[in-house]
Amino acid sequence: MYSVKSSRVVAAILLFCGILFVGCSKQGTPSSLVSLVPDDAVVVKAVDFEELLSQGGCSRMFDNKGNLLGNAEKVVSLVVQPDYRDALTTIMRVADGVDMSRMVVFTTAQGYEMVVMFVDGVNLVESAIDDASGGKCEYSDGYSHAVVGNATVAVGNGCCWIAPDLRAIKETIAKASHNHFGTLVGVRQFLESEASAKVAVNCGNSMLGFLGGNDRWLCISLTTTQASVSALAKVIDRDGNPDPLGDNFKEIDTDFLRYTPDDAAVVLAFGKFSGNVKALSFLLGRFAPVYLSDADGTTSLYAVAASGTPEAVRKHDQGAWNVETMVHVPQDFLETGLKQYIESSQGAARKIGDQWTYSSGEGNYYFGAFDGCLVFSSNREISAGFNNGFTDDFLGKRAAMVINVPVGSVVARAWGLPYGLTLKTAVESTTWKARITFIGSEAGAFESLLALPQLEDFHARFESVMGN
Repeated sequence: MYSVKSSRVVAAILLFCGILFVGCSKQGTPSSLVSLVPDDAVVVKAVDFEELLSQGGCSRMFDNKGNLLGNAEKVVSLVVQPDYRDALTTIMRVADGVDMSRMVVFTTAQGYEMVVMFVDGVNLVESAIDDASGGKCEYSDGYSHAVVGNATVAVGNGCCWIAPDLRAIKETIAKASHNHFGTLVGVRQFLESEASAKVAVNCGNSMLGFLGGNDRWLCISLTTTQASVSALAKVIDRDGNPDPLGDNFKEIDTDFLRYTPDDAAVVLAFGKFSGNVKALSFLLGRFAPVYLSDADGTTSLYAVAASGTPEAVRKHDQGAWNVETMVHVPQDFLETGLKQYIESSQGAARKIGDQWTYSSGEGNYYFGAFDGCLVFSSNREISAGFNNGFTDDFLGKRAAMVINVPVGSVVARAWGLPYGLTLKTAVESTTWKARITFIGSEAGAFESLLALPQLEDFHARFESVMGN
């Protein structure tokens, strides 16, 4: 038995599943874009847009009619909100006129999204926005500017901006001139580090309040290579000191692997947790097991596609998945937990050997007490006789998850994948790491990631969590 609550923060963290920086003043071009960002910005992304396009397989960005090609459009949608896509596309048409390798996208305390990058060819950009606006580019307050789509594009003092309007740009620059993001030394250094994209989210001003207050930032970096896409996340203060979030977990007891089949599509485990259980349940979402708040040791879960029908697996039909949870609880709670499971079966449970079973609809359920754990399984009897190759993924870790989808498997077909994939994540003392690789794909890893049917929804949920 397990919770089916949705998790937006995991989305927030697995996916992106979505990602720099003395103000542009009349004295000339700034040396660092991060100093254009007010220090109370809620989200700040530092993006090597050129690298993301390259790793996304965008050797051509536009078709013969001038429309964005598929993957280029997906990269744009990951970087900026829908209202800014026409404006950014206009800038992309004159890529030689701007430095897209150091693009900064940030959300102000007032809720405005702003995009800023350095300009290399002012005339090229001015001409592009004039054409895109139907000849309505004008000059005022030191900026050439025009409305493109649903946003304003402005060029001045060595920078190109995409914003709601010129007033928002001026107000943001004025505010940053007094207190800018560059004074947050540790966060700034993170945003200036090597990675394809970095994002810093203020915990106190977002839905991540359980990670800390206004003096804490969730920092996530994304690194793309031909072979894999990797993410690293940590929570730091303004000086860059990391919070020991992983210390809320004890190390995983890998004994649970005896109960885990080698064909599991998802395997998740974490050691005894001493932090905010409600927040952890929110993070786990549908993977949050019953009795999580009572755990005094390792908690684990695995999921296997139990049906050969991709449609049933995709729809999460009652008999389509075998999901098993194990929660180590105090010895004197085992009997209480078993009684509650029996009661929840509404009198249908019957004893078979060392476990209980009952049926409901198309699902068959099993539960029992094994090795000090309350174990609940759907559609497969509980067994401690499995062998698998997951030990290295969990040994010495505080929390970890493996998603394994072989090429042509029922899960791959259910998810609409023309290839297989492996996603591995692990929580250490101060960091969370993840890496995704693809099997059977001729494209690079980031290009394959962009082809995932789930990516669009994943990005939308990430934006919702971050408060955009």
